[in-house]
Amino acid sequence: MKHLNEDLLRSFKESFPCAYFGDERMSVIEYLYATEDCSERFHEYLAEGYRRIGSIFYRNICEECIDCKPLRLETELFSPSRSQSRTLKKSRDIRIEVQTPAIITGEKIDLYRRYLDSKHSGREYKEPRDYETVLSNIHYGYARTIEMDYYVGDTLVGVGIVDEAEDALSSNYFYYDTDYLERRPGVLSILKEILLARVMGKKYYYLGFYLEGTAKMAYKKFFRPNQIYEGRQWREFLTK
Repeated sequence: MKHLNEDLLRSFKESFPCAYFGDERMSVIEYLYATEDCSERFHEYLAEGYRRIGSIFYRNICEECIDCKPLRLETELFSPSRSQSRTLKKSRDIRIEVQTPAIITGEKIDLYRRYLDSKHSGREYKEPRDYETVLSNIHYGYARTIEMDYYVGDTLVGVGIVDEAEDALSSNYFYYDTDYLERRPGVLSILKEILLARVMGKKYYYLGFYLEGTAKMAYKKFFRPNQIYEGRQWREFLTK
């Protein structure tokens, strides 16, 4: 089996001010053009801390900071907390449609626009095609992407994108109607994706990056038991 290092010949790096800290530290990202062979071995890349955007795999390789850490859990070991169980109970009326391949529609573009306008004010997107261009890197680019659409009645209130690998599902992106914040949609989506991974017989579920001290990233540690990727290896991650 070809070693991952051989694929780094097709990689490149990018540096820019870190979006999570305001202390001028630089974020360094390594990108890898994913060939068909790479995609077939996506589980290996996940195990090395990679994520996906479009048809490119990427991971943090910051030299002076190790605060962003990939997080995963074993699906059969996971047990929801009392708070997470209440979230599931509160959203029993939400219907989920799972489809593959993922598809962009006008309804989803409008939902994504409203999500960004509410959660990430200051975006410079002007036209629907601008939002569609960004969404295309989430919905498309990988052959084994699964889309999970969340409905209240006939109203689309959330869209989750997960990437399937040989032994895992990887949470890629979730956007939703912020009028439903009391439902804790971000927590709900993770719980439903873990359930899907378990139903599909996947050993692991990857939650993306964990970052202590940042609310939008640190909450992931409460999905337990979990493992963190640190020092080029996965270890049990104990949290209070």
